[in-house]
Amino acid sequence: MVAAFVPGAVPIPQRSAAAALVGDVDRFARLHRVQDKDSKQLVPFTPLPMQTKIFDAVKAGHRRIVILKARQVAATTGAKMVMHWKAYTTPHAAMHAVISMRDDSATMLLDDNRRWLDQLPTLLTRPVEVRARARLVYADTGASLQAFTSRSQTGLRSFTPAAALISEAAYAPDLEEVLAQVDAAVGDGLLIVESTANNPADFYSSLVRGAPENGWTLLTMFWHEHPAYCDAPALVPRDFEASLTDTERGQREAYGLSLGQLHWRRRTCARLGSEHKFRREYPASIDDCFLEREGGYYGDELLAQVNVLEHALHGEHVGREIEKPHPNDRYVMGVDVGGGVGGDYSALCVVSVATSQVVYTERNNKITPAAWAHRVIQVATRYNQALVLAESNNHGHALLLELGACGYNAQWRDPKTGRPWVTTLQSKLDAFDTLRESLSLVKMLDRPTWLELRSLTIPPGKVAPEAPKGAHDDAAMAMALAYRCLRDVPSSWRTSALQSGRTRIDDLLAASRARRIRSAALPF
Repeated sequence: MVAAFVPGAVPIPQRSAAAALVGDVDRFARLHRVQDKDSKQLVPFTPLPMQTKIFDAVKAGHRRIVILKARQVAATTGAKMVMHWKAYTTPHAAMHAVISMRDDSATMLLDDNRRWLDQLPTLLTRPVEVRARARLVYADTGASLQAFTSRSQTGLRSFTPAAALISEAAYAPDLEEVLAQVDAAVGDGLLIVESTANNPADFYSSLVRGAPENGWTLLTMFWHEHPAYCDAPALVPRDFEASLTDTERGQREAYGLSLGQLHWRRRTCARLGSEHKFRREYPASIDDCFLEREGGYYGDELLAQVNVLEHALHGEHVGREIEKPHPNDRYVMGVDVGGGVGGDYSALCVVSVATSQVVYTERNNKITPAAWAHRVIQVATRYNQALVLAESNNHGHALLLELGACGYNAQWRDPKTGRPWVTTLQSKLDAFDTLRESLSLVKMLDRPTWLELRSLTIPPGKVAPEAPKGAHDDAAMAMALAYRCLRDVPSSWRTSALQSGRTRIDDLLAASRARRIRSAALPF
């Protein structure tokens, strides 16, 4: 509840009740009407579950809210209502900003707000001084609601809005810069960022995955949270449970789905034509939200079968261990080298020769190339003197010099020339293509590397895959170099898995599944 501005037309005996009515965003929203999705008719604004989440977050005092929205959950309308409510209830001449990617879409965002001006009860209707396509101004307080485009070169630099909404943020040309400008302009005010997902490793993705540690409150709503997405018991066949597929059983275990939800899911998958399309249109998790990629270099047919492992980082070195060193195995390591000044990461990836699986990854963007060489030696030594492939150009030259100075000689050399790796357009494509051929064997990956692989695309006019603007591909490059190194190991290194019956891979997958089950909240 806020101390809301009440129009002067409201009689004194009724002002207290009016203030209570407009001071609560949920009650205020119910005074308006919205367009029904199917009939296109105006219907009473009864907040939907996603809108209620937004209202509750605002009432709880959260000032930085990021909304990862699925389709048809009316998140944009809920966020616009918050801006409308903020502009209505402030007694000051405060500006409230609505920002979208294009000028036309930015002004269209105010369509509902213009309609809402005339839908309040007569006593609560306010005089409007400006009612333009991109600007609404109340005559009595000077409070305003204004539309901007994220393509603007100046953005909000000349404005100090009390609150702002960035709509479809993931599609902004440079979201990181837009967000920096808007955040500075809003200061201690309210900032809401909402969007459907675009790329699994863009800046919006990092914003979503970093919450709440990065100071943002994340709001989501997945299909299994919608009460409407569940078939009545009468529609579920008696033998349905016995017919569940492995995928459906996995979904049931992961999200606690009822048979009615699973039956609705199966029917909807059949209507859409594929499991992939269902996950894209009706996400069940953050990973599903970032499923759709335009021109992904590594297709979903390669990455969908990879088990993404969640596990704690190892100490200051931000290492992710999938499997400890096996005493009778040999290992290779790919190394990508950054400058160590907070930009691109230095990354390493260790792969088992016996299983062809990634067993350890690590990355760091605050370590110098020489210091990174020391870390490479530590990890490679632990993994049975792993054979290291690192580029010799750019920052890699300093790393190789330090490796040699420290006496670590287990370094890859070109079988034909005897020279270290030089990253060129041709050799980069060779490494990434080698990884493509090996991905069918990969059963497990840590999440950051998996996300980087999913994000790689070939931009128009280019030949080699790249990460989207604002994202990184260092872990993916290290992994590609590791599998390129694996291609050249001596045949005597290619040992077989040492366990009979169940392989080491089976054991690791089982252990990962057990950890996931133990970490899940109990239903009682």
